[in-house]
Amino acid sequence: MTQDYEYIIVGTGPGGAPVARDLAKAGKKVLMVEKGPRHEKALGFPFGPRILEGGGLFCRSMEGVFIARGITVGGSSMVYNGNVFNPPQKVFEQMGLDFLQEVEEVREEIGVRTLPSHFFDHCVGGKRMIRAAEEMGIHFREQDKFIDPSKCKIGCDSCMLGCPRSAKWTTRAWVDQAVEYGAELKVSAPVEKILVEGGKAKGVVIKGGDVFRGDRVIVAAGGVGTPQILLKSGLKNVGESFYMDPMDIVVAQAKEPGEGAWKEMSFTHAIEEFKESDHFIIGNISAMAAIMTGFMRLNVMGKNFSRLPYAKRGMGLFVKLGDEHQGRVYENGKISKPLTDRDNKRMQRGVDLSKEILLKAGAAPSSIAVGRGIGGHPGGTAAMGVVVDQDFMTQVRNLYVCDGSVLPQSPGVPPSLTILSMSRLFGKMLLGKVMAEERKPIA
Repeated sequence: MTQDYEYIIVGTGPGGAPVARDLAKAGKKVLMVEKGPRHEKALGFPFGPRILEGGGLFCRSMEGVFIARGITVGGSSMVYNGNVFNPPQKVFEQMGLDFLQEVEEVREEIGVRTLPSHFFDHCVGGKRMIRAAEEMGIHFREQDKFIDPSKCKIGCDSCMLGCPRSAKWTTRAWVDQAVEYGAELKVSAPVEKILVEGGKAKGVVIKGGDVFRGDRVIVAAGGVGTPQILLKSGLKNVGESFYMDPMDIVVAQAKEPGEGAWKEMSFTHAIEEFKESDHFIIGNISAMAAIMTGFMRLNVMGKNFSRLPYAKRGMGLFVKLGDEHQGRVYENGKISKPLTDRDNKRMQRGVDLSKEILLKAGAAPSSIAVGRGIGGHPGGTAAMGVVVDQDFMTQVRNLYVCDGSVLPQSPGVPPSLTILSMSRLFGKMLLGKVMAEERKPIA
């Protein structure tokens, strides 16, 4: 089967959806190709993990590090906490592109906000951890969110399992707008490789043999999916310098009933003061998230299995590290993600601080356990300056990449806003509204 399009976009997450919408709005003939289906029912707990690669348990590096990837329409925007961080200046400097204008455009259009204070009136464990950190001279900051409070249920913690109320903004909104503008969407259509003829991208080959032809192909399948497709298509220097912002999750149980983080929302507050010096942030997790960590790491389950009747006392913190880019994604789907000595030292400092906060917040010392190596922001595998140029084009003409894989180093914070804004700039570039040389970062 063959069809002709002006643009074929592989992936519907933060890298693919913005450029797809803007091209379709401009009247271009666009095809969006998504590996996963469009999950609509039974999002949230307990069936939400089915939208993750390997159900959230079986997508791991060879070293055993978990790698969270959303395989559904909306990609990994379906499985993030909705937290909003502006890209650090170093991102612009590394890429040689300044897209701060697009950052402000995205923030305004989506409506970034913190949750109203009444969302936290019932919180006990979270407030105890905040007070404990303050006593240590460390400060939690309330987080900006891609969440509409009018749709959000207080006490729900299903952001990472696909929000069942559509309170969390996802790129599905822009995918749907692209379709309204005339774009086509193919779901459950994993791309096997890029069709290359005469040194130019001419379309995509779907697993099973279907072919879709197009003048330009944009790969936005994420830091793992993109390099796998490019490697199968014969590109070089792809898949290296892999990072993924691994987390260590420190869980515990409060000594007394009613002092845990039951029915609280994870990642509503974060300690950000170490992100420049030690490349990590610390955030709160709920009692339910502490339980789920046990299913991912058996040492946590073994430590606290006997305490399951007291699950409402659960509380915890995560340490998310901006790791060094020492991993690799292979053509056969295998992933290597070792942590360097520097990574381990920085992570350990965050873990030690988290344990101290939990103890001061009233956690039982014997209940503390650490779930190691749980990650979720894969990138670096098709870096700008190595695999793509500042026009986002690869060594193959008319073959582009726009997702987290082009970011040369980890931003050190959740990258959703960074990728969304970068994709919007890319769309402007394709439409001739701006040129890369016009967006040089100010030194």
